Amino acid sequence: LEAFAEKFNPILKKLNLEVDLINTEYSVPIKNKRTDEIIPIQNTSTGTKGLLLSFLPLFNLDTKDSIIIIDEPERSLYPDMQMELMDHYQRLAPEAQFIVATHSPFIAASFEADERFILYFDEEGKVAVRRGSSPIGDDPNDILENDFGINYINKFGQEKYEEYLELKQQIYFEKNETKKKKISEKLEKLGEEYNF
Repeated sequence: LEAFAEKFNPILKKLNLEVDLINTEYSVPIKNKRTDEIIPIQNTSTGTKGLLLSFLPLFNLDTKDSIIIIDEPERSLYPDMQMELMDHYQRLAPEAQFIVATHSPFIAASFEADERFILYFDEEGKVAVRRGSSPIGDDPNDILENDFGINYINKFGQEKYEEYLELKQQIYFEKNETKKKKISEKLEKLGEEYNF
């Protein structure tokens, strides 16, 4: 249990959980660090349960020279957990080859561009493949745009961005200083609100 706790407590730390070494009522006693309550695995959240159930085999098995296939490891996990997830997997199985299917730009950013294979539908509606282009650790928005081919700004944000560009255009051509000041205030407020 101590060896298990040593490997898993760094993973569980962000969830305010830890493997309890004192109360061994359950086969894997998980303690809520805020309340000191012992929680059976089946009562943890979907994301926590998924983490534990995918990590347990890696802890127990000899993974040297093995291939580990993981489908959507990001399920039910906050983005901050997704960002470090592959590090945890690789620490548990340092001599294994991982093949990961994901829709998460946070998980995709854990791999070099030439390690990413992007599946997409071509003009004929057939599944095609291309390599990633964003570097490892790149901004998830860049991964979405460059590798996944997705405009990550939804229609509401796009409307605000167009409004922002229109205000920039107006301020450039406005001669009346009072109107220019009002436009400038709107522009500044919109820019701060949306980080344009």
